[in-house]
Amino acid sequence: MGPKSPQLGPTGRGYHAGDIYSFRTSPATEFSPKETGRYAALKVLGLKDGRVCYVVLDGVFGRHPDLAEVAHLPELKNSRFQYRGDAACSFIPLHWENNLEDFRYVGTLDPSEGDADLLAACRSFGTWSSASSHAEGEWRWRNDRAAYQEEVERAQRARDARLAAERERREKRLKALTWETLLEETPFSRWNVHPPFPAPAFVAAARDRVRSAILELQALGPHLKKAEVRATLRACVDWFNAKNAEFGGVIETEEREDICQALGELAAVAGQRSLVDEIDDWRSW
Repeated sequence: MGPKSPQLGPTGRGYHAGDIYSFRTSPATEFSPKETGRYAALKVLGLKDGRVCYVVLDGVFGRHPDLAEVAHLPELKNSRFQYRGDAACSFIPLHWENNLEDFRYVGTLDPSEGDADLLAACRSFGTWSSASSHAEGEWRWRNDRAAYQEEVERAQRARDARLAAERERREKRLKALTWETLLEETPFSRWNVHPPFPAPAFVAAARDRVRSAILELQALGPHLKKAEVRATLRACVDWFNAKNAEFGGVIETEEREDICQALGELAAVAGQRSLVDEIDDWRSW
């Protein structure tokens, strides 16, 4: 199975250096007003190594802007919170879906030397929605800072509370887990929609591989040695490394989190939770 197909822009063609797109900004946090009423624009700087690079332009509008309104805008410089004036640019894999709201093609400009310099200097990797975060966040920082900071603080408190609840839930689950319980469950149960999750062939193979690892560890008996557990987990990670390459790099953030959680549960039931710290050294995804 080959690499994923590149996503196309709203014009039905691929992205090209100099392309300008506009989009409606999204609320900065879950506690922000639900509709911003603001629009921003980005410029495609170029393509490199299977990724498209864009920079957000420094301008916010009450509607979609036209090409004349954005043609001479400079790149947006991030200054809010921890940022120190770096350009709001990002690389995104070409096959990632564009999730910006009301994304529209505005027009194409001739690429400039400045665009080439930004492309060469960009070290950020993100998502399409990062463009909205930069545009909306910087506008709020400049024009509505106090309310914006309060919303961000509320959002952080809410995230901390959710993480604490999730840690408690996981610890409770780990204490009750057995090999029999794991075998009754379906690994990666949320991987049922493609896309965004991998193709059914990958999902079926991944589930079978995890079940095989469970059976292998279960067969070793109740008193497992660390070296035995390490060998089984390492073989499982090596399998995911090879299968991910075979399917064109389908393991992304959510898949990585789910796989690491599954392997962590195997280590926990085997009585060797410290092996979880070694998984990052083995994996290539």
